Amino acid sequence: MELVYKKAGHVELVRYSDSKRFLKNGVVSSVASKITNKTNTLPDGNKIFDLTFSAGKAGQVVVNFSSFQPALYAALTSADFAEGETVTVRKIEEKTIPETAPLTITLAKTPVVDTVVIHNEDDSPFVKVSGTPADGQFAVSGSTVTFASANAEDEVIVAYDVSVTGKHMELSEEAENDTFRLTVAGEASVRKNEGTKKIDSITFDKVMPTGDISKPTSQKEPQGWSVTFDLQPPRPGYMAVDYVVEE
Repeated sequence: MELVYKKAGHVELVRYSDSKRFLKNGVVSSVASKITNKTNTLPDGNKIFDLTFSAGKAGQVVVNFSSFQPALYAALTSADFAEGETVTVRKIEEKTIPETAPLTITLAKTPVVDTVVIHNEDDSPFVKVSGTPADGQFAVSGSTVTFASANAEDEVIVAYDVSVTGKHMELSEEAENDTFRLTVAGEASVRKNEGTKKIDSITFDKVMPTGDISKPTSQKEPQGWSVTFDLQPPRPGYMAVDYVVEE
């Protein structure tokens, strides 16, 4: 039976340190796995070919994602992760002060008290006041910021904290890499009749995230992200790699 893969499949991870399962991992773009036969050589002084000996095996799995799952990212980087916490998020907006009264701008969110910072286009700071603002000053009430007439039509950039219920990731300097059991569950088409589908799965008993684990690039065009896993020695009594396909 010859198979053709037309789907990336789904990824399931189980962390060994606490048996936490990661199943809703976002949109998988592709999964590539490989087993490398490692060798070493010794010279044969009487022949043109050297002697080649087996030196073990190595394996690697690369998973590419099209959507970002913060909890998975935290797990792969061995960061602490919490959900449902009250946290502050920094928000930055670009605004233009109106030409005529009222000389106010409205922020997208209500800022945490005493966190608003405003700079003009020359990157010079405005000064916060509690009364009526003069040139180079501002006053804040809720999400409304008031300026002086001397600053009409000025372009400003506003930074402030917002209090939200959110997800929180923290990476300490003492974080150690976790290991996982990785399963890729997928589906393949039979080459001679692609309408015939066969389910399959491949399980890597123990893997460790290695190399760069980069959050998607922030830019105009959406970007994905990827993670590389290196195979580790399996648990006693388990196979390093276990592949099963429907007949």
